Amino acid sequence: MTVGIFTNKAKDPALSYTAEIRRFLTGQGIHVAEGSPANTTDVAFWVVLGGDGTMLRCSHLAAAHGIPLLGINLGTLGFLSDGEMQDGLDSLAKVLKGEYETEKRLMLDICHGDMKNLALNDVFIGATGRLKTFDLYVNSHLLDTLRADGIIVATPTGSTAYSLSAGGPLLMPGGQMMVVTPVCPHSLSTRPLVVGAEDRVRIVTHQACPITVDGEKVGDTAAGGGVSIRKSTHTAAIIKTTEAHLYDVLRKKKLL
Repeated sequence: MTVGIFTNKAKDPALSYTAEIRRFLTGQGIHVAEGSPANTTDVAFWVVLGGDGTMLRCSHLAAAHGIPLLGINLGTLGFLSDGEMQDGLDSLAKVLKGEYETEKRLMLDICHGDMKNLALNDVFIGATGRLKTFDLYVNSHLLDTLRADGIIVATPTGSTAYSLSAGGPLLMPGGQMMVVTPVCPHSLSTRPLVVGAEDRVRIVTHQACPITVDGEKVGDTAAGGGVSIRKSTHTAAIIKTTEAHLYDVLRKKKLL
């Protein structure tokens, strides 16, 4: 068996914890591959050492090959991680014994012009502090024309991220739905909207707007341009060795 290790070096600058994980795996007779999921696909799973941002970056690469991710949190928030740094070796031992479950997380295809991106958390069209006008379509039907700093379309996984900060609802991680959350809307009647995973969302911008996918800017819309969002055929496979519920994590992170 080969297991991959991907480390956010900003979180483990001396790579001391990475070396500890490597020693544990090789001591179990496991071959270790290190580097990027983009370059190595012949692995049973990836051990991702970092925070949620690191997990997001790896999920885009691993999902195309159906490779599961085991996250060990070295950051501040760890909704996608299986455990904290001190629990890492225990998590690995459970996985090697087969004592785990793999959660399939909804991902989104984001299409704008000739570009296509994959999102595990969300897409944000707009820029904070700059009021814009948007036409919001669901399944080709115009739902609303609204003014706001921007609009977030998030998966259940992403509902605990930017959407939550903007007043959006929490969705259970395994849910098949999306939440559309306006950011700083100009009208008090504008509220977040939950739609089904099979629905198609299109956002047309009256002015040029940046497009941000999972925290990374990927392009801009032109005035009158649009962004289409739909459920992807890819899913993120997240390994879990504990039965911790989302509510437990939220309380631990003091978000409830």
